[in-house]
Amino acid sequence: MFKQNVYVDKVVTDALHWASNRTIRSTVDSLASIDSIGDFDAFREGVKRLKADYLGPGKTFGSNRVASESLFYGHLRALVEYSGREYNAEQRLLLPNIEHGIAWLQRVPSNVTQPYVHCAVSQGAYRSDSIRGVRSWLPHYVVGPYIHYASSYYSDDRIAALKKRWGKTLLVFPAHTYELSEMSFGKERFVESVMSTYGSDFDTILVSAYWHDADDALFELFQQKGATIVSSGLREDDRFISRLKTLILLSDAVVGNAIGTHIGYCMCLGKPFAFIESADAKINDVGNAFKTEEERELASVQRQFEESFSSLSDKENKKAFQIELYEKYWGGDSVIKTPEEVSHILDISQEVLRRSHGFTRRFPEVIEEMVAVHVNDAACGCLLSALGRG
Repeated sequence: MFKQNVYVDKVVTDALHWASNRTIRSTVDSLASIDSIGDFDAFREGVKRLKADYLGPGKTFGSNRVASESLFYGHLRALVEYSGREYNAEQRLLLPNIEHGIAWLQRVPSNVTQPYVHCAVSQGAYRSDSIRGVRSWLPHYVVGPYIHYASSYYSDDRIAALKKRWGKTLLVFPAHTYELSEMSFGKERFVESVMSTYGSDFDTILVSAYWHDADDALFELFQQKGATIVSSGLREDDRFISRLKTLILLSDAVVGNAIGTHIGYCMCLGKPFAFIESADAKINDVGNAFKTEEERELASVQRQFEESFSSLSDKENKKAFQIELYEKYWGGDSVIKTPEEVSHILDISQEVLRRSHGFTRRFPEVIEEMVAVHVNDAACGCLLSALGRG
């Protein structure tokens, strides 16, 4: 019954989880106050406490709120502030399903079918057909790389000062885990391979630690070899993507041993990326429970990326293949929205909620009403495109 209206669903969910959400918010705010780029040691200690307090077999860390996925990594904040508006977390009801990463497969995103979802946002259009197969009326906004919309965590002056201090800089993204997955690879071999291959070519090697792995021995091994460990922060930290953008801007080149969202972000920001020791990285993703056929598809995607991003020095010969992957999964530069267009998207969503009074069953008819009413204005162009009619 509560799911029939967005506002009722939100109020009830907030009330049921008020105490736990408040505690989690306090933990997030505490860790977000740490500069996880400049003071990784303090961030790591905070993560250790978080894992001891919250995590155990089968448990995940995060608040329980309607449309909480849109709050991951600061994507909602980046889009809202890019549009020129002041941000607050309640705006997640306007964009209730911002896909938080690249999923690679044609599986229907699980959150798309939630009753409160009246529109979906992703970087690339690779899942549009899957989404329309289950909700033909749902606007699907394809916005390109989220990193484009984020402001930098550091000022231009501070970035310039760090670049001067660090000199030529390599950024490393090791394969990472989350609460419901495991990752295995030869850590000593990976460290040795990175340092021996690139140590003499770069003045500074930065290694990015995903929050869930901040206490992993891998980063101590890198530190022992002279690398600097950094992090973009917690998944629920709304400055995550700003820190990530800063790290990529600070680098001259990027390497990693697994496919991930960072590859397209490097392309968006004009930084070369290459794989290193990727064949050794094996993931056991219990949370997504991939079927055998899907595992084969993922392996095929992995091979395409490995072939296209095989070397930092061979990027010109592989450029066409890289752009093809960039446009498929991240949308490419051509779909990046202007501030005005993002503002239109927010306005459309606000009107959907206003006309429907939050009643989920009315979303399809309200969207059709809006197409008719706004047929000649710029906002309608955004809506028609999101419906696959533009």
